[in-house]
Amino acid sequence: MKIIPVATGLRIVLSLLMVAGALHEAKSFGFEGPVVRTLHQLSFPGASSAGVNTMYVPFTLVGRLMVVKASADRIKGNFIIDTGSERLLLNKDYVSESEGNILITSIGNTGVLHVTEQTVDTLHLDQLTIPNLIAHVVDLNHIEIKKNTSIHGVLGYNVFKEFELFIDFPNSRIVLSRLDKNGVRIDRTAAWEKPYDSLSFELKKHFIVLRTVVNNVNLDMILDSGAELNLIDRKANRKVMEKFTIIKRVNLIGIGKKQVEVLAGVLADVKCGNQSSSDMNTLLTSLDEINTSFGISVQGVLGYEFLNTRRTLINYKKRKLYFFSPLRS
Repeated sequence: MKIIPVATGLRIVLSLLMVAGALHEAKSFGFEGPVVRTLHQLSFPGASSAGVNTMYVPFTLVGRLMVVKASADRIKGNFIIDTGSERLLLNKDYVSESEGNILITSIGNTGVLHVTEQTVDTLHLDQLTIPNLIAHVVDLNHIEIKKNTSIHGVLGYNVFKEFELFIDFPNSRIVLSRLDKNGVRIDRTAAWEKPYDSLSFELKKHFIVLRTVVNNVNLDMILDSGAELNLIDRKANRKVMEKFTIIKRVNLIGIGKKQVEVLAGVLADVKCGNQSSSDMNTLLTSLDEINTSFGISVQGVLGYEFLNTRRTLINYKKRKLYFFSPLRS
């Protein structure tokens, strides 16, 4: 099985998980911030609409990251679709330094990162409106360098939580459909296919956590569309390791410029409910900092390797995944 060049993807895989994860306010570090700035609008220039509550947004793959064209006030460009992110992120290189912000801190697998926080009055996704969001301003330069592409921001959980998010890889698009308080689509007129399978998940913080089985061992794994490679905790049961084939050792340089050695390889025999995956590119590393920082207990991450062969719909309110036929009806 072909393994993608790990050296180019490692920094991104953990950086998106941690930079775009929960960024905790850290007054204990002695940081004080001025007034919070307000953004007024985010839109998708390439989107089409089936009504005010349903939006079809095309994406392109930059490496293994889903990227859409979007606009947030004067910031226009490429935004990553990342279910592993807690909230909307803006690249600091495209945000005016003259505006006020609050300095906060994120603690990740490879160090400590200082970022700033801003409020967003309203996001307009073409005809869709999402009010009262918090955005974090972070340094995404390392992703831009590795991908040789401008990245203006990241769209995370606080953008998607009131919607069904349909990730349609074969058709290179996402579909957002607004939900009522019970998790039912408000737009009853849009035509939808019937799923062939569904799977319940647990929402831990902002993370989608799936009960996964590898070699008859139960694991809790995060579903993260911003992870280019899967992750498995090096402390996982030895029976799980029987299904992990090591390809090479590599050094990860991540948040805080700290080096972490990880093992790159292939994980086989992964089952989530009725969904089975054979060989998936996976990194073996420690997830201690992720679990400690977010107060959760997970043993792995499922990303592009899991999603790219599927058409997956996420309903945050019902805590359900739905799977659709790979061939569009």
